[in-house]
Amino acid sequence: MCPNIERPVNVAPESISEFISQCSTHTVRRGKDMAGFYIEEPDEDSVIYEVYELESSGHIKLAVTIMKQGKAGNEYFMTKGHYHEDERAGEVYFGLKGKGLLLLQTKEGQTDEMELTSGAAASIPPGWAHRSVNIGEEDFVFLAVYPATAGHDYGAIEKHGFLKRVVEMDGKPRVV
Repeated sequence: MCPNIERPVNVAPESISEFISQCSTHTVRRGKDMAGFYIEEPDEDSVIYEVYELESSGHIKLAVTIMKQGKAGNEYFMTKGHYHEDERAGEVYFGLKGKGLLLLQTKEGQTDEMELTSGAAASIPPGWAHRSVNIGEEDFVFLAVYPATAGHDYGAIEKHGFLKRVVEMDGKPRVV
């Protein structure tokens, strides 16, 4: 059983396995779960990413995401991406391992992107959809911290998509 977040929790690169072993909330996204998100569909049985969430009855939630290294066609593996149901909710990511790129956008069409590596942090303001992309040579692992009441709105992204994609061009990741 996953411990309650009211107990102190330490999540560091060397303790990821310990954190994961304590969590009962585990989501696996395979290629078949990502149909329609890529230009070329990934192998339906490929694991694209996994999310381990720590249960909380408090005000914040913690989740570790492990993004696999790989591509669907020339597009780097990515998360579905989401807005928060509570539009006042922001989120903070802490890079634990690997190298990723965060794609961000507002409903009004403003976009941004930022790199996230081990030891770095990124703040995602309220109202911004966010998607993580593994642009490295190994798994990209990060810790997310967000309000327990934030909720996840995947529907808007499924319907309208993201305005930008990350593809390999000349052997390097490019935002297009």
